[in-house]
Order: sequence, then structure tokens, then C-alpha cells
Amino acid sequence: MPASLSRNVKTRLLPLFSDTKLNNTTPQRFTNSETLYNPTFKDTITTLRSYLNLDKILNFQTPTIPVETICSHSVSVETRDCVYRLGHSSVLMKVDRVTILTDPVLGNRASPLEWAGPKRYHDLPISVNELPFVDVCLISHDHYDHLDKQTIKQLHNNVGVFLVPKCVASHLLEWGVPDNKIFEFDWWQSMKISGVRFAFAPTQHFSGRSFKQRDSSLWGSWAILGQKSNIYFSGDSGYFSGFKEIGDRYGPFDLTLMETGAYDENWADIHMFPEQSVQAHLDVRGRVMLPIHNTTFDLSYHVWNEPLIRAEQEARRLGVDFLCPKIGQKVLISELNVNGQERWWDENEKAHEV
Repeated sequence: MPASLSRNVKTRLLPLFSDTKLNNTTPQRFTNSETLYNPTFKDTITTLRSYLNLDKILNFQTPTIPVETICSHSVSVETRDCVYRLGHSSVLMKVDRVTILTDPVLGNRASPLEWAGPKRYHDLPISVNELPFVDVCLISHDHYDHLDKQTIKQLHNNVGVFLVPKCVASHLLEWGVPDNKIFEFDWWQSMKISGVRFAFAPTQHFSGRSFKQRDSSLWGSWAILGQKSNIYFSGDSGYFSGFKEIGDRYGPFDLTLMETGAYDENWADIHMFPEQSVQAHLDVRGRVMLPIHNTTFDLSYHVWNEPLIRAEQEARRLGVDFLCPKIGQKVLISELNVNGQERWWDENEKAHEV
């Protein structure tokens, strides 16, 4: 049953603002609080050419990622707060019996093209059509690896509401989502749904599904604040002081779903290195860190498991509880246990076991 909503924080699509000097209308542009990430078109092409290098294409080997199947009925009847990784930044969770889904990208590629672009490493633990009813779908920003057109078109009839950043609603409306299901948020705005508070917070990133659309919609992270559990979903971000403010406002968090992957020196301002992800977890006052944004799509130069290995090493150095469940594995918030977990991402350890 869809959650009841307080409509007083809903915003419609922001109007275009008028530039009287040029006598035309220009779409609103959003900016970060601490840095200006504004690569030129030439910079973008250079990065793409480097990324799509011949050696990488010819020598790429798809890793074997373990997946546990999720039963839709089991999720529906689960009364305890829990999370399931579906892959990349898509996470299915229950908080106070409210079913929540983050950044659903459940297609075969994180790309505008069906025949090209980063391809999924592993099977889905549950198909789009098998998902239980989703009370709340959270979107962090409009990049292709976080907002997938085909997934939304397949999913929206099985979703109560979509909570999205400012100016992201236009995508969902175009794909057939009814207007009364979409709620747009600015940074620090929040809404309560069935007792769970959803607060939209800043990140250091950018937006746009094409070069022309650059920064025409907002980006951010979500604090999910329940009766028994607080969960932080980072979206995408470079490391910045805003994490400490998020911790001050909404922390502590029982679990942080923290971006850990797809980093590189060329875009260090808008994607964290693993060591920075661990520090961000500490800044928001997290208790247990669960790394996301990895092991599903090849979006950078590093090997698939490097983010997990580096983040685990840094977590151990700083005394942070680091938890990395298999895709599809249920994690109970009341039983967050990092001891004895299977280190499935460590290929050297698996080789020794054989």
C-alpha cells in the first residue's frame, strides 16, 4: 500500500530564468558548494578515448561475482530493518516495514545505448518484474549508472513515490511516471513517509545525461531516518567537508552505503578514492560501512575489486567496521556483524582456499 504523503514540500519543475541581456531563456545550472567541476567538451572526449583504450578492450575479463537470489515474498513479509545490494548503487531495503529502493539500474548496461557501454558483470539477484511493491524510490542524480530509463518504465507502476533531486522529475515524467508520484527536493529538505524521514543532503558531484544538459539538475545523497535504524546513502561524491555537516545534522548512522569505486585522478573532485570513502563514513558518524558503486559495471581504469581491497585496508587501519555482503545477501541492521564475513572479493584468498 502506498505510503501517505505530506504534499507541502513538493516542488514542481523549476522555471527557466530569463537573461534580459541576451534576451533569451537559459536553463538553471546547479553548482557544488566547494569546487567547480566544469570539464570542457575536449576534456570529456580525451577521458573517453583514454577509457576506451584498445588494450583494455582486448584483455578485459569479466570477473565472477557471487550472487544470492532474493525472494520477493521474503522481502514483503520481512519486519526487521535490512538491506540487500542489487548491484552498483541499487539497494533494496526495509526500514520500519517501508520498502525502499535506491538508484534503480537493473538493465544490462549503464548506458544510453542498448548495444554499447559498460555491461553488467553479474546476474541480478531479483528481476524488475519480481520486485515487491516499493513504497519509496530514492534517486541521487540523473547519470546513466544511477537513473535508467528502461528500469523506471518497467518499475513505476510498482512504486508508491519517487523522491528525486530538483529538476530530475522531467526525466520521469517523460518516461510515463505520473506527476503525483514525484517529489523534488533541494539540499536539506526532508519528508516523512509512514514514520520514516527522508532527508536530501549535498554531495560534490555534477549532473546531466548529455554535455548540453550539464548541471541542469541537482545531485545529492539521502539520510534515511527510521524508528530503530538510521542509514546513509551517499550517491556519488568527491570528498568534501559537507560530510561532517551531514553527520552533525542527521548522524549517527547505523549503516552507511558509501560510494567506493569508479575513481581516478582525472575526476578526483567528483569521485572519492577508497581511503576517502572510509573517512567520509567517519565524518557522517557511521557505525558500519558498506561499500557501494562497485563490482557491477566497469566505469574506471582500476580492476573490479581494488576499491574493496583498499577500503578494507583503510578501514582496518582506522578501526572502522567494514561489511561487504554478496550481491543479494540480506543484511540485518540489528545484527551487523563484520567478524567472520566471507571475503569473496579477495581473489588471492580464494586461490589459497582452492
